[in-house]
Amino acid sequence: MRNRLELKILLLIILVLVIGFGSYVMISIHRESEALLEQQREKSRLFGETVMVGIRNVMLSGKAPYASELVSDARENLRFGTLRVYNNKAKEVFPDEGRGIISGAGDQHVRSAIDSKHAVMFEQKDSTGQQFVRVEPLLNEKECQQCHNSNHAVRGVTRLSLNPALMTTHAKDMESNNFEQTQQEVVEIISNTLAASFKNIMLAGQGELMDTLVLRTSRLPFIAKIKVYDRFGAVHFGEEENLASEETVMDAIKHQVPVVYPEKNGRVLTRLIPFRNEERCQVCHGSKSQWRGVMEVSLKVDQLKMKPVELEKQLTEMLQATVGVGFRSIMLVGKGSYARAFINDVRNISAVKELRVFDNASNERFVNSQKKDYGLDFVRNALMKDTIIEAMQTIDGEEYLVRYSTLRNEKRCQVCHGDDHTIRGVVGVTTSMAAINATIDKNQIYSLLAGALTIILVWVVLRVFIKVVVVNPIDTIGKVVREVGNGNFSISTNIGSNDEIGDLGIRINEMIIGLRERFHLEKFVSRQTVDYVQRASELGVKLGGERKVATVFFSDVRGFTAFSEKVEPERVVGMLNSILSRQAAIVKKFDGDIDKYVGDELVAVFQGEEMVKNAVQCSIEIQQMMRSIPEMTGDDIAIGIGINTGEMVMGAMGSEDRMDFTVIGDSVNLGARLCNAAGRGQIIISEYSAQYIMKDPSITLNKLSPIKVKGKESHIEIYEAIAKEQ
Repeated sequence: MRNRLELKILLLIILVLVIGFGSYVMISIHRESEALLEQQREKSRLFGETVMVGIRNVMLSGKAPYASELVSDARENLRFGTLRVYNNKAKEVFPDEGRGIISGAGDQHVRSAIDSKHAVMFEQKDSTGQQFVRVEPLLNEKECQQCHNSNHAVRGVTRLSLNPALMTTHAKDMESNNFEQTQQEVVEIISNTLAASFKNIMLAGQGELMDTLVLRTSRLPFIAKIKVYDRFGAVHFGEEENLASEETVMDAIKHQVPVVYPEKNGRVLTRLIPFRNEERCQVCHGSKSQWRGVMEVSLKVDQLKMKPVELEKQLTEMLQATVGVGFRSIMLVGKGSYARAFINDVRNISAVKELRVFDNASNERFVNSQKKDYGLDFVRNALMKDTIIEAMQTIDGEEYLVRYSTLRNEKRCQVCHGDDHTIRGVVGVTTSMAAINATIDKNQIYSLLAGALTIILVWVVLRVFIKVVVVNPIDTIGKVVREVGNGNFSISTNIGSNDEIGDLGIRINEMIIGLRERFHLEKFVSRQTVDYVQRASELGVKLGGERKVATVFFSDVRGFTAFSEKVEPERVVGMLNSILSRQAAIVKKFDGDIDKYVGDELVAVFQGEEMVKNAVQCSIEIQQMMRSIPEMTGDDIAIGIGINTGEMVMGAMGSEDRMDFTVIGDSVNLGARLCNAAGRGQIIISEYSAQYIMKDPSITLNKLSPIKVKGKESHIEIYEAIAKEQ
């Protein structure tokens, strides 16, 4: 009972806490989630607006190519999403290339080059033909450790293979002894690779790194010299000796095509590449001239192998070394976008079939992954409605916040773009909600944990409080009540609290006192009296009775008067109480009810179908009991018993203030007369009682001579009852 009460109280309180605190937590989490989403929307809006302003200003400056650099730099700084720019035909401009990563894409050759720190070359065949593949490690040199950790010797590897069609052409040239064509193509491949390095370094605004590129390139064993001239023929990068003639430099610029010529009796082949002054270059170089300068690359062609297979191996090694020099130099810029641009420029060289870059964990980098554009519908919608589109989008199971803003064709833009359209393009910012959702989930978990801990803490505190203030006192009261139920009326509660439970303890003690008094009072009344009181209505006990057929039992101690005259009173009372107590126990055993004690006489009433049998057997056992205690009674004390059955009145007799529940009537008087007629140790029953047990095999009835009793005109037929001998 205690656990159920405690559990009910605690569950009720916890239910209130869960509803109240849970509602507060849910509202708080919802508000916090909305705030985080609003922050993300604001970041996306600010970023998109900033990019739009940048593109607009760059375009208005007349330096349109710099818009690509601005978008590229913006992507580098965009840590929380992706950026796309579309024209007014919903076609993406400034695509993001070379940013993809494929985890664990490196094969055993890549891993071998990383582990051994040496280049690996092998031959493979595919649908395009037979070719050599070379894998070369990129060592983690000191100057690289500014950005890369120094705990590894290799930063990554490059994997290169040449176009089989090119090598087929070279083989045909060699068969026809057209070696000059092959040499020129080799010089073109190497010089174009170096030119791509030069352009990306200069576009990064890191012209000083050209010295690094020139120095690294000049150390390559197949390079005779490398220099860069301005448009006036003055050398800017490289050693100022063995220079190309001013005429030759100006000739390359004049004719706008590379110039190739042999040196040192044909052992060296030099190629001059003119650099156009593109719009993106004019920030530093100005716009006065359409040419920036010329790059000179001289190759030791006398070292070239003139057998196709050997040349393919050699050219693969040379080109890969050149790529490595350019890649290392550009990486010093500190911006991955220029390295990606350089890798893509090399991939666009016709001689290159495949160029792949791997990090030291065999993950492929600078991958031009063709990702599906999930935003085209939003772009078209923004163009059609000329409005900002903002929505949540699920891509590959991940949630994104997308925002597409239109770039309007303002009047100042119409100088270049014309006035036949109102929208120039759309800027789309796609923001991953993974971090925000993770934060929201984390906040939810923290809130749930805090709520759970709060509920547990409240549970513990309330449980201790309820246990001390409610459960323990109620438990004490419960134990007292159980003891009272077991008949222990000497116990009482001891609750010191001055509250309702303390008052309950006081009431329980008062109740115990009343029960104790009632219990002792019951010893002075018959069981029928108690039953009558219990059956009484709320109006109380009333005087009166009802007729019932019952058996009355009278027992009287013979020789008691003479015994009391000879023995001290204390012993007399002790003896009498002992006999009466033993008789009372036997009467109770046979379902009799003691009506009263009158001196040394005991009056009992038996009811039910076997009332006579029970009364007679009770009498027989009483006589047997008296014979079993001669040391207490001696020869002078004995009991005579009279039993009669008949109709009698049973009920409350007396006054309203003092009454007695008893039986009266002629049948009761006859029972008393039979007791008076019984001798020492004798049991006399009336004829009417004898009829009930005449056939009982356990009792022997001996008919006695009729007797004359007071109040009866005729003689009464009587019988003596004894136990049947076994």
